Amino acid sequence: MDVSTAQTLDRSRPDGLIVVGHGTRDDRGCAEFAELVNLVTGLAPKTTVEGCFLELVEPDLIGGVERAIRRGARRLAVVPLLLVSAGHAKRDIPRLVAAAAAQFPEATIEQRPHLGSHAAISELAQRRYEESLKNLPPRPNDQTLLVVVGRGTKDEGANAALGAFARQRAAQTGAGRHETCFLAMAEPSLERALGLLPQLALPRIVVEPHLLFQGELLDRIRGMVAAAAARWPAREFVVTDRLGPDSDLAEAILELAGIVKPPAAQP
Repeated sequence: MDVSTAQTLDRSRPDGLIVVGHGTRDDRGCAEFAELVNLVTGLAPKTTVEGCFLELVEPDLIGGVERAIRRGARRLAVVPLLLVSAGHAKRDIPRLVAAAAAQFPEATIEQRPHLGSHAAISELAQRRYEESLKNLPPRPNDQTLLVVVGRGTKDEGANAALGAFARQRAAQTGAGRHETCFLAMAEPSLERALGLLPQLALPRIVVEPHLLFQGELLDRIRGMVAAAAARWPAREFVVTDRLGPDSDLAEAILELAGIVKPPAAQP
């Protein structure tokens, strides 16, 4: 059963979806966000889908809600396109959802869970990992150091969630060792993680940016890894691609919104 048929049969499901991105001034990141929103729209043609941002670019969340209501939506699900639950998911979005509900009393507006460690995220990360290695000489998995890099936040629970995700990724890849690090606001930093290399005998270092889209943060990671590769030429350095717009990610958003049901667990 496709998304449009499922929604026709269940009128209690949202008829509007607000996909909330973090926001970036980088045109590449904005374009990829728009591409993902288009993928979501294509999978749910009977749902009014709007994309919006928390900061830096327009429309903001209230603007996205207003546009959806003008298009006829009255039961709106708000899905934060966030990989960890920190201040934005816990404080900023609930405040904005409450403000939108007060401004548009004719609509029901509900915040749904953020992306987090949805199964689609780990599966997509594994796919990016395999893509990054497919043209390289094979090595035993246990000869790899996996470095998972997050944006970083002052929220200890969110940083711990990234650590749990990194452990999951290490189990998926069979890496001999893994490290979790951050670009800002938390330790250890990526610089510190790369500084451990002289102490380790692992010949391959795979750095996995835990980021959704292209932008300055991904550029920074690639630059730091390139500098490390120049410093230690005997090691093999690989940077996996960002998660990026993907149909599996779009399906996960619809699942979190309650527009489609999650797949049944395998017996």
